[in-house]
Amino acid sequence: MLRRLTFCLALVGTSVMATLVTGCTNEGSDLGFGPSPAFDVLVGVYLDRDGSKTLTPLDTSFVNARVALMFRGSTDTFKVASSDGQGIAAFSGIPLGQYRVVIDAASIGDSIEVQKVDSSEIRIEVGDTTTTVLARLGYPEVSIRDARQLPQGRRVFLRGIVLAGVQSFRDTTSHVSDSSGYLRLTRVALRGGLTGNNPGDSVSVLGITSSRAGQPTLDQAVIARFGTRPAPIPLPIGTGIASSAQNGVLDAALVLLTGAVISDTVTVAPDFKVTVSDGTGSLEMILDGNIGFPRNAFAPGRSMNARGVLVPNGVGGWYFKPRTLGDVTLN
Repeated sequence: MLRRLTFCLALVGTSVMATLVTGCTNEGSDLGFGPSPAFDVLVGVYLDRDGSKTLTPLDTSFVNARVALMFRGSTDTFKVASSDGQGIAAFSGIPLGQYRVVIDAASIGDSIEVQKVDSSEIRIEVGDTTTTVLARLGYPEVSIRDARQLPQGRRVFLRGIVLAGVQSFRDTTSHVSDSSGYLRLTRVALRGGLTGNNPGDSVSVLGITSSRAGQPTLDQAVIARFGTRPAPIPLPIGTGIASSAQNGVLDAALVLLTGAVISDTVTVAPDFKVTVSDGTGSLEMILDGNIGFPRNAFAPGRSMNARGVLVPNGVGGWYFKPRTLGDVTLN
């Protein structure tokens, strides 16, 4: 037994309200095109801005998407409509029959794709009034490995685990990882009223492929949090490997240094630079000016264990940056 649906899609800023009212139709209805009444079809088109794959208050309606109503089993287009300011493409005067709902990809832009059309094949029967369909548009979702290899300027989604929160560093960067690698996010903004993102957060990120200091980044990154996990475990490495990020393989990674001895310090306002080595090679550690490290405690000759992320210095090497006071233990 089919359901009759009435649909209302309203937007106030990024607030979305969807109401579905269900009813029932009679089975065995005549599907002919004889002298029968005509009906309405409403197609609601929205942009999945948080990557949740469901309609949420963070999503927005999509205007001017070209929607075609086609005869089922045919390539013939019966009617075409464009989505209005509320994301609704309205069809009226539709006879009884079976149809397909198709979104014209050329009308939604190169960087956006049609991800799902609920009930893309519909049947109009006697007893129906208005038939509704919901169409979800979104940005291509890629792995971190793929994002690092894409040309600059591509807008993409990725999912990952936060390694360093945006509140850690003064340059509004964050670090994320997935099973394929690590990536630094630049010019970060947070969705859903978040004031920070913490290591272990499970997130989706929408951003534009870019680069900074010679390494790939995701710029103008907008983060939505879906859950929390235990803090990620850093990768133990030596200072020599850290200074080259293992020839770039560990760019943006979270790593652990053990037994690194301080040899020099210098203020590079507003930050503080500390040179350390565990015997495998020299490494420059940056104490971010956004974190209140007691700088006089970092005296030459002292050793330390520390967690932090690897950040390119722009001249072929990498800095090591602790994220919080608790990341560094001085011996």
